Amino acid sequence: MEIKKKHVLKFAERPGRVALLVFAVAVFWGLALGVGSQQEQDISQWTAETHDRTNFPLIGKHRTVSCRECHLNLVFEGTPLDCEACHWERRQDDRYQLRLGFRCGECHTPLSWKNVAPNKWNHEFATGFPLRGVHRTLDCVDCHGDSGFESGKIGCFDCHSEDYSEAREPDHAAAGFPTQCQICHNNSRWEGAAFTHAGFVLQGQHRLLNCSDCHREGQFVGLSTECRACHEQDYNSAKEPDHKQLGSPLECDLCHGTGSRSWANAEFSHAAFLLKGNHRLASCLQCHGSGQYQGLPSDCVSCHREDYDRADNPDHQKLGFPTACESCHGDRARSWEGAKFDHSAFVLKGQHKLADCSDCHSSGQFAGLPSECFSCHKKDYDGAEDPDHAASGFPFECETCHGTRADTWEDAKFSHTAFPLTGQHKLAQCSDCHAGGQYTGLPSSCISCHLDDYRSAKDPDHQSLNFSTECQVCHGTNAQTWEGAQFDHAAIWPLQGAHTSLDCSQCHVSPTNPPRECYDCHSQDYNSTSDPDHQAAGFPTSCDSCHFPSHVFWTQAVFDHQFPITSGKHSIASCTDCHTTSNYKEFYCFTCHAHNQTNMDKKHKNVGGYVYNSLNCYACHPQGND
Repeated sequence: MEIKKKHVLKFAERPGRVALLVFAVAVFWGLALGVGSQQEQDISQWTAETHDRTNFPLIGKHRTVSCRECHLNLVFEGTPLDCEACHWERRQDDRYQLRLGFRCGECHTPLSWKNVAPNKWNHEFATGFPLRGVHRTLDCVDCHGDSGFESGKIGCFDCHSEDYSEAREPDHAAAGFPTQCQICHNNSRWEGAAFTHAGFVLQGQHRLLNCSDCHREGQFVGLSTECRACHEQDYNSAKEPDHKQLGSPLECDLCHGTGSRSWANAEFSHAAFLLKGNHRLASCLQCHGSGQYQGLPSDCVSCHREDYDRADNPDHQKLGFPTACESCHGDRARSWEGAKFDHSAFVLKGQHKLADCSDCHSSGQFAGLPSECFSCHKKDYDGAEDPDHAASGFPFECETCHGTRADTWEDAKFSHTAFPLTGQHKLAQCSDCHAGGQYTGLPSSCISCHLDDYRSAKDPDHQSLNFSTECQVCHGTNAQTWEGAQFDHAAIWPLQGAHTSLDCSQCHVSPTNPPRECYDCHSQDYNSTSDPDHQAAGFPTSCDSCHFPSHVFWTQAVFDHQFPITSGKHSIASCTDCHTTSNYKEFYCFTCHAHNQTNMDKKHKNVGGYVYNSLNCYACHPQGND
């Protein structure tokens, strides 16, 4: 309650009322103090757990503050529940003056102002600039100042331009260092910067140098990475060997490498001309005597022309030997002696390996000679008498019979691949077949040589029986005599049963081949058979239906009687019991089943299509059952 001063003064001016005024004021303040004491007494009995039962549970820092911190003058009714009303409108304790926003709960939790929930505020997610290293320990205003938070800068140089300009060891600005601080510096501190020397990888002696040894006068950018840029003076002063005089390449790393610790460890890769054999023992000046190291040819004759010209055993120049020395001397030789010519154009085998060069190269010609045998051995071919090669028309390719490894003309072996020699042919003399001295163009069919044998054969008579003229069909190709011929009858008509014991002439009675159908040979047997009479009974002429090919006798016939005659009373019946006529296609049931037709008619009165005859009986009783 508020008592305004003017009301008190006005009341006090009235006579007789001073005492009453004093009394009223005393009573008022007494009541007020009494109520306040009573409220404080009641509040002291409250605990945080008691407050948790209200609509504002105490969490974090709220559990440790006094009631008066939130309930001003201990007025409880109307105390705000949202953070902003308490911490800005009433307490105004946001030192950023709401520049970061006016909803505390979007970032802060009741635990403390500094305890920002990661899921509520993430500097990298919100601004694109992650806080790492020393940036995590800074206050917001250290980067954002008083200018606000909306226009924060995220480039290193935006904040650290003064650090860049003031840096002296080394002087970043003078050296033209990049303004991307993170290239060398991490996020922790300026000291200990690590520069990746990717543009020129430091190896060997370069790893031990100070930056100033190469970056003189503070120049860090725009320097050449070529060796000569720094080592031209070393190149010019080198005397062993004199690099400049010899025209050595300016690429130092070709010989000295990039990992070397001193100039003395130079190793030159003679890859353009690999040093082998005697070249490995030669000094550099023996080839580079003129001091020329660049542009020298790598072919042998460019250095060894004099050796080639004065060689007389054999005379290389006169004989037109190739100038590619390595063809004979190789590239690993220690001397000119022991040269080996690769006679791959005409591989030396057999007697040729023992011949002297002059035997073939008698005219002194080594290049352009033909490689065909006949070009050297025409006299041998013409003079051959056993057999006469020329008269017999033998091929000129000597290697066909004599091979390429033969030591003598004897023991020639002809590959008779056009007509392989087997059996008796292996024992025959060449003249037996090549009687007229003809060795080419002869036919390979048997009958071309054995027509007389075919015509004179009588057991059996090949000609009258029209035997095949392909002798190998019966006699084979490995036979030593005409006897023992074996004909594969199964390939044409397999012999089984009684046929296996027959003589050929019993079937082959005419020059033509016999028919293959049974009836063609056995029609007389079919017509003369009376038990049963095949012809009268209308039996099929396909004999093998009952008389199987494996049968030896006609009585072994097996007829597939569809009506059962192997069980019950039917098994003792003879054919004529049912087949009362000579026609076996007809049969009569009532010889054995002489039922009274009247009774049978009554018995079948409910059977559709019933007729009293044998065919109808069989139609309903094909298995002979009731």
